[in-house]
Amino acid sequence: MVHARTQHPNARLTPRHRLTMVECVLERGWSIEATAERFQVDAKTVRKWRDRFLAEGLEGLKDRSSRPRRSPMRTPRRCRRAVVRLRKKHRWGADHIAHETGLAASTVQSILNAAGLGRLDRGDRATNREPVRRYQRDLPGELIHVDVKKVAGIPDGGGWKIHGRGNDGHGGHSGVGYRYIHTAIDDRTRIAYSELLTDEQALTAAAFWHRANTFFATLDIHCQRVITDNGSCYRSGHWHRACAATNTIVKKTRPRRPQTNGKVERFHRILLEEWAYIRAWNSDTERTTAYDDFIHFYNHHRSHGALGWHSPMATLTQLAGDNLPGEHS
Repeated sequence: MVHARTQHPNARLTPRHRLTMVECVLERGWSIEATAERFQVDAKTVRKWRDRFLAEGLEGLKDRSSRPRRSPMRTPRRCRRAVVRLRKKHRWGADHIAHETGLAASTVQSILNAAGLGRLDRGDRATNREPVRRYQRDLPGELIHVDVKKVAGIPDGGGWKIHGRGNDGHGGHSGVGYRYIHTAIDDRTRIAYSELLTDEQALTAAAFWHRANTFFATLDIHCQRVITDNGSCYRSGHWHRACAATNTIVKKTRPRRPQTNGKVERFHRILLEEWAYIRAWNSDTERTTAYDDFIHFYNHHRSHGALGWHSPMATLTQLAGDNLPGEHS
């Protein structure tokens, strides 16, 4: 007797029992009806497994996939590839990818799940799960969110992402210190001015604000208020004098309420996911060079669900058009 090599624990008849059933018919000469009664199955089942065994041998007694040979309604391969490519390239969520591809968000999520990309590991997880009260100012410049995000530098030749932890020659430390992302983002349009600087001291933050204010002025955005957390650089006299020089009112977030400055926090999370950790950089210079390109992409081309899937610059242009004299007359 030849035994089947595989078993399916959820099948009514495992391959081993199917073989026994077939042997009753082929070797012992039992009738189809008697064999069916013996194994408590329908006669058609006995004939099916007998015929498969005769045609394919032991392989014919194994379970076959229930997947149809053709799926006319399945998402085309090029669309599935586009979904995976956008996830890997930009680390976007299902809603964002759905907007870019024209697919349903549920379809995108199914494609991501099938590709093993259903869960997106975040570089900067939120730890406060309290529901966030979302708000948005009416006009550009009414409120500018400012914050600093610290990221580790990258040694020449790459860090642990390339060499593996403990194999980069620095014992898991880059050996090149940190870089500080200073960002100012407009509440209404999400337009961002951001720089990679070497520290987060008061003089550095104050100088950054002067450059940010100049940038927004070139877009005809007057910065009326600026909100920051209670970091030491934002409590300093340098910061307050810089804001006074630009006629900007200083506001502070509520203690232990980082969501008050949530728009810039979200921007920094986007930076981590779509720029800082999107690939294994070979050097700090390489990553820094790509920074300006990403900021341009963010402002001019990256669509935002909160902006009706427009880019920040497109939103500013739209708002300017809505406010032209005679537009609503």
